[in-house]
Amino acid sequence: MIYDANDFPRTTFREAKTGMSSTLESFRPVERKETLGTLVREQLRSAIMAGQFMPGEKLTIRAVAKALDVSLTPAREALFNLVAEGALETQPNGTVCVPEMDENRLIEITKIRINLEGLAAREAAPRLSPELVTKLEDTNEKLIEADEARDYTALRTLNWQFHFAIYEAAEMPLLSRMIESCWLMIGSYLNVLYPDYGQVNVGIDIHREIIKAVKARDAEKLEATIALDIRTAGDWLAEMIRKRAVNGAD
Repeated sequence: MIYDANDFPRTTFREAKTGMSSTLESFRPVERKETLGTLVREQLRSAIMAGQFMPGEKLTIRAVAKALDVSLTPAREALFNLVAEGALETQPNGTVCVPEMDENRLIEITKIRINLEGLAAREAAPRLSPELVTKLEDTNEKLIEADEARDYTALRTLNWQFHFAIYEAAEMPLLSRMIESCWLMIGSYLNVLYPDYGQVNVGIDIHREIIKAVKARDAEKLEATIALDIRTAGDWLAEMIRKRAVNGAD
């Protein structure tokens, strides 16, 4: 399930250290068509992948339950499932939070992403439709508008939507789930990447090249430009993590 950019407001590092962030406050009550635990988990997964929580941000059962208008049981179930999946972690005192990572872990995840997302792009290429091209162009234009407006919450969500529109076209659900697992580990660090990365427009330029490859249904070029996008952002993010390690999180 993919949520719109407007579903996720900014979360500051100050808010991240409390039990109730502006991101959780923005969540709408879940629709009761599936089990509540599943619906809560999927909304949290989407928010984490889209970079709407900060590294180290605490998530309490009560805060999640209140934000989604559910009882404590489905909120607890969702958080524990996400801990089991590796999207969240439990600290020694029992607090559930968004994981933090060091540069070595980032490098490993980046290498895995290049291979998994490159495979998805290659498999998707023959299946890409004119409608998807239009969708990608529209999403990238909205991404540019969000960047110009310095709306990095919307930008992060649109970037996530842009990539997964391609990967889902591969029609390989298991591969998509593996890619999602990587984004769950990396998503919170998109907060660290911006605004610096957005100011050079390199990501937007690479997206334009991705769209060209999609239009041509050029599997080799699409795989290469996806890899370039991941590698370039990864290099920037590694530098930001090094700075955070020296200066500490603000």
